[in-house]
Amino acid sequence: MGTVNQKKKYEYVRKTEVYEGKQYEGWGKTDAEAYKKLAAKIEAAKRGELDSSPNITVETWCKFWLKTYKLPQVRKPGSEKRQGTMSAKSYRMYEEKINGYIIPNIGKRRMRDINDYDLQAILNSQKGMSKTHVSKIRMVMKGVFSQAYASRKIPFDPSTKLTLPDYTQGKHRSITDEERAVLEKVAQTHRCGLWVRFLLGTGIRPGESPPLLVSDLDFKAKLVSISKSLESGTYAVGDPKTAAGIRKVSIPDDLIPDLKKAVKKKKPSDYVFPQTDGKSMMTQTCLTNNWRSFTRQMDLMMGAETTPHGHIYDPKDLKDNGTPLYPDPHDKSKPRNGHKLAEDFDLYNLRHTYATDLKKAGVPITSAKYILGHEDIATTANIYTHSGEEDAIAAAKLINAYRKKK
Repeated sequence: MGTVNQKKKYEYVRKTEVYEGKQYEGWGKTDAEAYKKLAAKIEAAKRGELDSSPNITVETWCKFWLKTYKLPQVRKPGSEKRQGTMSAKSYRMYEEKINGYIIPNIGKRRMRDINDYDLQAILNSQKGMSKTHVSKIRMVMKGVFSQAYASRKIPFDPSTKLTLPDYTQGKHRSITDEERAVLEKVAQTHRCGLWVRFLLGTGIRPGESPPLLVSDLDFKAKLVSISKSLESGTYAVGDPKTAAGIRKVSIPDDLIPDLKKAVKKKKPSDYVFPQTDGKSMMTQTCLTNNWRSFTRQMDLMMGAETTPHGHIYDPKDLKDNGTPLYPDPHDKSKPRNGHKLAEDFDLYNLRHTYATDLKKAGVPITSAKYILGHEDIATTANIYTHSGEEDAIAAAKLINAYRKKK
């Protein structure tokens, strides 16, 4: 009697593990085989590899998109700014918008299930925020979903018709006559006074001041050469913001004597505005701290109210439970505010003031474009086309003079 050749039946083993919020599984004929396949899937997930599953979540795709399409574009600090590359700071912006707004709202849902109104709802939740903020969220969502559509992960692109909600238009402004008078007075005694006066008198970008060398100053021609800039968010020096940033800017006559005195004993290779050690180049932190110290002195000169220990009463001073640390004497439910200097008085206002000064002095817009280092004349025009009461009075004088001649 012959034997029957029967195939051996196996019971497959399933092993699972959760990685970054997603469950992965491995199947095998033995525990060892199941664990091996599971480990391979986890490793693939760590490398950012994706399968062709139609159930891919928004969170998984976003992380893959960052690793595959954005991270390779990040250039080394101080390297050439080529088209298609970005700074580490810009990459952190992408991460911040994804982790702060996209994933918390729709991260667990499948990519293929997302509609335009899901994305629009995220934008609408940021109503009243700055235009820059909401525009960046929209830009990131467009990048994420347009690439998913191109990669055939979704049947349509829900990001094509997104509109910005009502936003706050953040603007730099010119400083007032009162602020300017106080600034000039504080600058006479403050250790950063010359630096602040130089920024106001030349209109260069704050980040262009740290790498300035003594050799960049031409006192005979009364010019300063701008060719480098502190790269935003780093300690590295690179090219200016745009190619147009490489330029020469005139030094006002009233600054030259003090500048000559400040660099008299320095070598051509020394920094014009170093750190307090007199040698090291200023960092982004130094810029921030110097400006904070300078504006504090301005605030105090304008009559800011302080605690007995010299701390200016600030509405941001709150206890852990959110109640005011220093209540307003007239309304205990509100925090006390002792500041006299306007909240929107920031470092970039010096550059805006310089641009306004160029306009008032009658400098042609094409010349102002070069002096300010603007790549697009429309940027310069945004300042040159700002009109106010002074413009109306000046126009009236011109019109009246013309009418008298007629």
